[in-house]
Amino acid sequence: MGRKIVEEKCVDEPGKRCRLWKERDVHHVLLKNTATEVIEGMIINNKRESSKMLNLSADTFSKMKKLRLLKVLCLSNCDDLKYLSNKLRLLDWTGYPLRYLPSSFQPANLVALFLTYSHIEQLWKGNRPLYKLKMINLKGSRNLIKTPDFTTAPKLEVLIMEDCTRLVDVHPSIGVLKCLKLLNLRGCTSLKSFSTKIGMESLETLILSGCSNLIKFSEIDRKMECLKTLDLSGCSRVENLPENLQQVEFLEELDLSGTAITKPPSFIFQLKNLKILSYNGCKGPSSKLRLNWASLLKVIQKERTNSMPRMLPLLSSLSSLRELKLRDCNLCEGDIPNDISGLSSLEFLDLSGNNFINIPASLTGLSKLDSLKLSNCNMCTLGEADIHSYISGLSSLRYLFVQGNNFITISLALTQLSRLKLLALSNCMTLNSLPELPTSIEDVWLDDCSSLEVVASPSKVCNLVDSAAIKAFNCFKLADNINALTLLRKHLKAFANSRKMFDIIMPGSEIPEWFSQQKSDFFIKIPLPINLQEDSEWIGVACCCIFVNNDASRDVGFIDCGALMYGRNPRQIERRGWLVGKRFNKPIMKDHIFLRYWSRDKLYPFSLEDKYDGYETNNIRTTDCLNHKRDGLHVFFNGHSLKVKKCGVRIVYEKDLEEIKEIQCHTTLSSPNFEHIHQQKRNISDEAEKEGLQPKLMQKIFNFIMGQSGKKH
Repeated sequence: MGRKIVEEKCVDEPGKRCRLWKERDVHHVLLKNTATEVIEGMIINNKRESSKMLNLSADTFSKMKKLRLLKVLCLSNCDDLKYLSNKLRLLDWTGYPLRYLPSSFQPANLVALFLTYSHIEQLWKGNRPLYKLKMINLKGSRNLIKTPDFTTAPKLEVLIMEDCTRLVDVHPSIGVLKCLKLLNLRGCTSLKSFSTKIGMESLETLILSGCSNLIKFSEIDRKMECLKTLDLSGCSRVENLPENLQQVEFLEELDLSGTAITKPPSFIFQLKNLKILSYNGCKGPSSKLRLNWASLLKVIQKERTNSMPRMLPLLSSLSSLRELKLRDCNLCEGDIPNDISGLSSLEFLDLSGNNFINIPASLTGLSKLDSLKLSNCNMCTLGEADIHSYISGLSSLRYLFVQGNNFITISLALTQLSRLKLLALSNCMTLNSLPELPTSIEDVWLDDCSSLEVVASPSKVCNLVDSAAIKAFNCFKLADNINALTLLRKHLKAFANSRKMFDIIMPGSEIPEWFSQQKSDFFIKIPLPINLQEDSEWIGVACCCIFVNNDASRDVGFIDCGALMYGRNPRQIERRGWLVGKRFNKPIMKDHIFLRYWSRDKLYPFSLEDKYDGYETNNIRTTDCLNHKRDGLHVFFNGHSLKVKKCGVRIVYEKDLEEIKEIQCHTTLSSPNFEHIHQQKRNISDEAEKEGLQPKLMQKIFNFIMGQSGKKH
């Protein structure tokens, strides 16, 4: 309504309006040079030609003396800029093209300054009055070499200079900003020094991650009671933290990943409010340089013998800790203290990429543990009996990551994890069988488990899961043993309509004949029967596609599936996709099949009574039939850097589950004589060639033999 009022004040000449936001009006004013003093706010965009540079003249804003808000959200160029209004409150100019702001500009009224991805080298020469300034965002300004003097900006609350890669130091006045809440210097790779002392009493978040040339972290000048997040990850030259950091007693998140700190400072374990501790990648070439928890324990014990005040046990003092990340720390047997079980609030534990032979049995005492990551740990001697004792007690576990390990089988103790939602076993190359899994599991990741042959049939479901998936990229032995359609039947038999969506991805080059509608494309459209909603026999819709990597050099690929129900009640069915590619250790070189099943409830989630607000439904059905109105289904597969070759779809009825069973009895591993059977097929094939029989006839003969064999058993 406000915009309508503004437009009606001056319909014919937009330059006489107080606010300009429509692209055509703004371009008219800029090209015709019809701006007036009336303009107080302007948003400049170029969505119609987003890749085209917008050229601005030096005196573009010279007439806008009352301008309070200026946003430039498109590519722009300007040889010089002579004037900006001193009344500006908000200046937001993405990609600002000049090295400085105009020398005449006095930012005394400026509240927010956003010059992201700009060419700025220095905001202005000398000092400027900044008494109202609360926010500065210079993210991605890679030419920035100098920050302003902050003594004239006492109200500054947010300072973001992320990825300012030429910035060597920050003006020391930053250390006395009493109102500063967020300081983000992430990715300032040239930054060598930060304020000698910091005492920003309102600071809540300090981010220095990726400052790879920063040598020393600042001393704490006074208690910083508001500081909750300190991120030093990737500060690879920082070797220690100042002892007076223990004054930051309300710290909740501390990230020391990728630093040169090889021994965690003892004061960390006095931070009773700490919720997230990350130490990923703190490893060295020898055992002397790796994260050494044992040596820290000795230091604490020594302090106790010298009549020092008694400290709480090493880890159990961190009673608020929810996440502990120790990935790639070169940890070996005994480096994890046994009192880790004292972390009574711990929900996420990442021990991936370490060198354990056994895991501390005390893990079973983590009663709230929700997610456990043990990926790429070389646990060569860890057998089924060993892992049983570790995971059987983790009754709260929902996410278990054990990729890249040397299991042959996975413990049946998994079935006791009644809350488990995700099991990630990718890249476990020696794993050859998977037991019956808990019915709570939504996703099973089996990518690159090259020895996997057997996946146990699921039991009857006892709780509802909205969606689930089996993801088995490059599991070629599994595909030889059982195909996607058989896996689908097993899960439909177990879960019926309780799971509204189910995905299977595994190797495969042909769409099964069972899919009655097929097409050599990435989409398929089928009409649905008029009486489908009233038909109680159907249970859902299954669709599938064959896809292959279209560009093996790409780091990331993506495959997803969606559907559109059109007709009387058009709507889109939920989409879901999967990432593949080198970045995720899932490059694919051969054809794969992506099979998706939507349950009846997913396609028709509302009853007719709900749709028509309780009106008599019999008349509605009759009318629909007379008018021959019916729904249709449009299924489509989208592959980013993946090529979808063909697809198929089928409405699934209860009786189809038995039909799948009959179809698969000839092609699925059903007994230990599988290899012998295929040797028979090869022998028959050789004999057939000698006799000159055609391949199709030979196949019929073989199928007949197999059918008789099945009846005999």
